[in-house]
Amino acid sequence: MNINHTKMTLEINSCKNYEVLEVRQGDKKSRIIDFTFTVNGEIVDLASTMSAKVNATVDDVIVAEDVAAVVDTENNVVTVTLTDTMLALSGLCKMDIVLTEGDEIITAETVCLRIGKKVINGDSKPYVGASSITELMKEIATARGGSNSLGARLDTVNANLAEKADSSELFDVTKSINLANLADYSQHQNGVTITVSKNKISLSGTSTSAVNFYLKLKRAVTLEKGKAYCLSLQNFANITNGGCVFYPANGQTAISSSWLLSEVSAFKNAVATYTATENVTVNSIKVAVATNRLVDNSCNLQLEQNNKKSAYANPDFISERIKPELYQAPDYTMHYLHVSNSYNENTDGFGVTKFNSILSANDSIIDNNYHNRYTIIVAQGTYTDMQDRYAGMSDVGFVGYRGVMMKDYVYYESENIYNPQATIIKWDGATGFDKSTLKSADIIKKCPFHLDSNVHTHIKGFTFDCKNIRYALHLESGGTGYATEWTVANCIFKWGGRADCVDYSGKTTVPALGCGHSFCEIGLIENCKIIPINCTVGYQNHENADNSDFGLSIKTGSSITIRNCDFGNTEIQARTLKGEYSDTPNVLTVDRCVNISEIKKLYAAPADHCDWIVNTINSKNEQN
Repeated sequence: MNINHTKMTLEINSCKNYEVLEVRQGDKKSRIIDFTFTVNGEIVDLASTMSAKVNATVDDVIVAEDVAAVVDTENNVVTVTLTDTMLALSGLCKMDIVLTEGDEIITAETVCLRIGKKVINGDSKPYVGASSITELMKEIATARGGSNSLGARLDTVNANLAEKADSSELFDVTKSINLANLADYSQHQNGVTITVSKNKISLSGTSTSAVNFYLKLKRAVTLEKGKAYCLSLQNFANITNGGCVFYPANGQTAISSSWLLSEVSAFKNAVATYTATENVTVNSIKVAVATNRLVDNSCNLQLEQNNKKSAYANPDFISERIKPELYQAPDYTMHYLHVSNSYNENTDGFGVTKFNSILSANDSIIDNNYHNRYTIIVAQGTYTDMQDRYAGMSDVGFVGYRGVMMKDYVYYESENIYNPQATIIKWDGATGFDKSTLKSADIIKKCPFHLDSNVHTHIKGFTFDCKNIRYALHLESGGTGYATEWTVANCIFKWGGRADCVDYSGKTTVPALGCGHSFCEIGLIENCKIIPINCTVGYQNHENADNSDFGLSIKTGSSITIRNCDFGNTEIQARTLKGEYSDTPNVLTVDRCVNISEIKKLYAAPADHCDWIVNTINSKNEQN
């Protein structure tokens, strides 16, 4: 018998795909359904590399598991033939049509089937067990349940199914699809070659002058008035690509010059957003390359209708759950420099984006500011480069500090900030000296990191295995840090003090963290651990007089928070050493920290009192 195919359309991203199809038990292969997939009403092109499967349950009983369906690229449909097993039970069947390409799930859309009981030929029984119209009416009443109609009952069932699917992640209505389906393309101009293959954009060469490329879409996209869209760049091959920006265009006219992304935006998943004030057509993507730029990279481009950003899963489709809330593209660029012991002069990008010491990476940065930021990422390993560089070099007579001078809007992170044990900065300042004559003055200006001015920065994910230097960490804004804001997080401090200095023999009061704060400074130390080896003081601070070169309308005290830290039975000292006090007090908050031997408030002349309020919060969130 020639069976006509039932036609159904499934809108991707829609939660209204619970179209109910009435079928019966025993309709052996008499039900064949052709599913067409759409996005915003436009048909999705199916490729020969795609495959489809069916999963189905009736009242939580599995009746189909990974049953193959046919991807018909000629007619652009997925064809599902209902099997005996699928129709074995009567009731409401939830059937998921899962479309995949390779190992990636493109989408999983749900259809509900109402499976009635078998028809008994030659009898008036409409269903098994129904011997009369009266019993049929009972059957209908049972189907309605407590609802006024079968439709209302199904609405309730749909809601229950949605809740169940959400909790078990059987399906996901937050999937998104890439609207920018790029045509294959290749062009060489002004020294740059650009190619598009299977929606991957690749660039190579060095631009001799500025050049614009326009990459055509296979099908134009209409951005509808009042709807939100976002653009993101994904899967960059490396970080040497510089000077390229991407944005949607109509012909050779950019939709909006403010809607653009540079390649650096992709490194932390930044997106650009756009809400059309009227319907706008996008038929190409503009790629602009500035003059004298080395471009050697590849990426995917994602354009989606949503007010959120999806993680990129496939050049054509998105299937992963949307996680972060959408944020506007920032008004700054973030550059990334990488440090590893394995890098040397033969490493591509050595001395530009790749370095074998934090110090050399930091010294290479000369254009840092609010709009042009840097993150230095340090690979796993033990780093003794500063110990080696300054071995035997006395600090007597030296002006300044030895070590990394932290810079404004430059950030310092280990490769995995949640595994500080794997990235170790080791520095014994006694290296290269005769310990029998070594004095504190020889090593007093050495420290892995110095905060010595008005900066915004953070240090995350390191182990500091240090001794015989100034401190394990030196946060000294020197009274110039009116707008200073810093964070030290997820660090371990193995601190040995200055035990090998002859003038410090037997002294254990050199702190692991030595800090000098400024008016209005904001600092956070969290999730850190101090392991004292020859030390009784974990954190010691003092305030500074106003050394800024501008007048402050009010001298607001600094605000320092230490949170969720283990002090290893060392003490905290809040000190006032200047006679110049803030108009509002300095505040030190110690929040849910453990193993603190004592918290001391101290002062010394010319101060006549300690200008610090110390708040302590225990594990029960009780404030003292």
